[in-house]
Parts: sequence; structure tokens; C-alpha cells
Amino acid sequence: MKIIPFPMKTQIISFIVVVCCLFGVQKTSAQAISFYPFRDILSIATNPSRPIWADFRVQTNSLTSGFNTETALMVNLAYTRNANIYAGAGTNFGIVGAIKDNNSLIIGYMSALGVRAYPFEKLPAISCNFELSPYVNPQGEAGRLRAWLGVGYNFGKKK
Repeated sequence: MKIIPFPMKTQIISFIVVVCCLFGVQKTSAQAISFYPFRDILSIATNPSRPIWADFRVQTNSLTSGFNTETALMVNLAYTRNANIYAGAGTNFGIVGAIKDNNSLIIGYMSALGVRAYPFEKLPAISCNFELSPYVNPQGEAGRLRAWLGVGYNFGKKK
């Protein structure tokens, strides 16, 4: 019997979470779902085809140790036939750390500049997402530039 290494288990669990969310997202008010596999981030958003939309992100690789979540308000800056260019800002929350270790609930702030490209003519709701996201801690003393690459499905995309 072959034992699956720990990183592979988190990828499998992440995939299962994404599949479950894909089936459940139509029952909620969410209009788009994305997964960023290199960062293990699941994103559930209102319709990103509208001028202003909200994004809720959950880190799927550490449900018990960190469970960092991020909420952001995004604004579409430009539209092309096959892409939306957007910018936004939001807050990163450490829910488990706040409950378990009495840490601050807010662990950082972020801004975003990204593109959601819809490259497949026959599948217009599937997107390839790329985002640059500067991130800073609440004191403004430390930060980093994050780059995310992922895939999404827009249930609200006009065909």
C-alpha cells in the first residue's frame, strides 16, 4: 500500500472542496467560483461581469491551523470581448488564530490588480485568472507582493 504524501493529500482535499462548492454554489447568491491551486485559495464572488463585485476567499490548505479568509471589493476597470480587468482592496482575517490564540482578528490588508480572461469561445463561462496583490500587515511594517494564477467559472457570465 502506497502512502500519499502530505502535500498531495492537501491537493486532493482542495480539489474535493472545489467540486463540492461547484455543486453548491448555484443554491447561494454566489455568481462565480475560482480556485488558485498554487496558493490553495478558493474564491467565491458575486458576478465579476458587473461593474462592482465582492470576492470572498478561503485558504483551503489549513482549515484547522489558520483558516485565513479574505474579503475584497472589486471594481472592473475595463472590459474587452474576452476579459475583465479589475482592481480592488480588502482585508485578511485570521479567524482560528483570533479564537484559539487570542490573536488579532485582522491580520492584514490587500489591494488587487487582475484580469479574468475568458479564452474559450465554446465555454464562455470558464475563466483564467491572474492577479497581482500587494499585501501589508496592520501596522504597515511588513508586506509582500502576491501573484495568483487560477481558473474560474462564472455562473453569471452572459453567453
